[in-house]
Amino acid sequence: MSIKRLLKIPVRTDWDQFADGRWHMSLGVRGCRVRVTQREPGSAFVAVTWIGRRRVQVSLKTSKRPEAQRLAEAYLLKLHERDKAPEQPLTLERLWALYREGSAGYRQNTERTRRDKVTAARRLLVALGEKKRVDHLTLNDVERYLGMRKTGSGWPDGRSTEPVGPRAAADDLCLLRAMILWATRERKADGAWLLAENPLRGMKLPREENPCRPVATFERFQKLRAAAQELSNSRHDERTRSRWVRFELALVIAEATAARIGSIRGLRWSDIDLGHRTIRWNREFHKRRRESVVPITPELAEELRGFRTSLGAVGDAWLFPTVSGEQPWSREIFRELWIRAEERAEIPHMKGGCWHTLRRKWAIERKSLPPVDVAGAGGWKDLAVLQTIYQIATPEGMLEVMAHPAKLRERAIAAD
Repeated sequence: MSIKRLLKIPVRTDWDQFADGRWHMSLGVRGCRVRVTQREPGSAFVAVTWIGRRRVQVSLKTSKRPEAQRLAEAYLLKLHERDKAPEQPLTLERLWALYREGSAGYRQNTERTRRDKVTAARRLLVALGEKKRVDHLTLNDVERYLGMRKTGSGWPDGRSTEPVGPRAAADDLCLLRAMILWATRERKADGAWLLAENPLRGMKLPREENPCRPVATFERFQKLRAAAQELSNSRHDERTRSRWVRFELALVIAEATAARIGSIRGLRWSDIDLGHRTIRWNREFHKRRRESVVPITPELAEELRGFRTSLGAVGDAWLFPTVSGEQPWSREIFRELWIRAEERAEIPHMKGGCWHTLRRKWAIERKSLPPVDVAGAGGWKDLAVLQTIYQIATPEGMLEVMAHPAKLRERAIAAD
């Protein structure tokens, strides 16, 4: 079938020549057009077209005009047939693939976060169905998914999983919501939206009524530090001694700065400026991919100077290097040492509590200070998160409120 017969209207196929000797021509009609041209005189022809808002250029691999025209017509017919083909519906499986490939937010996540999202996506695809059309999702689908996660049963493939609380299930639904919102803001090649509307508009994520947010005390910190010192002094080999000294160093930094253990593990000695008394938190290891420089107290600077001397650290080395020295410790190492220090100190482990308990402690100790400064120093971007999740009410704080009431009295009006 010829291109004229297919499009049923005349098409311009005459060749023309630029002043520099390059040949060019156009094929097709508005909305389905290919321009054939040379980059330089005598070179191979290329076919240039627009697919949606994207400019596509394909080499025809020939410098002969009749052959270039034949190949360009075949290319144009292929484009036309593709446009006529019925569009495939957007399924969950395809949405997940497109999201992983095209979402800037997903690509900016840490490797650990991406792994967690892959695991969550697998659960969603099993529960809701890989071939489920995204625009056919309903809030009832969400309720059924929550039931599967809460009970660990009812999965379509017959599997059984560990029952989880609302928070874990909400994390999965956060990913589903993020993918859907991304699709409503992403255009296809023809300029149409990938997803016309959000089928789960109005979805409310489940909330934990009694969240477990353990908080460390200063006494607990002191006991853990003393245990680390005992363990380092009781070891004769230098490698084990150094490991416990570095664990104590991590404890000191976490208690003094409220930094997440993910940020602490990525510190290099070059990030600590003892002269200006600052610490630079590297964006590569930050949860939100943000770099910041915060001041530190003279006391902390002096402690860090002592640790640096004790460890013989020089140059740009990691504070917490692996044996090879090429990578920092993993999170698992920090958690393992924390548990062993608790056992040495003979203090019970708090359910759901490890390094993050020191971050909550730091925030609560500073409730009386300006929230903006507390958030800036501790690395919180959202004041609401700081004040509602970290600066929780404590018995000591509530007792102070109860003990210092401001009595409401009648306003005294002076007589004339």
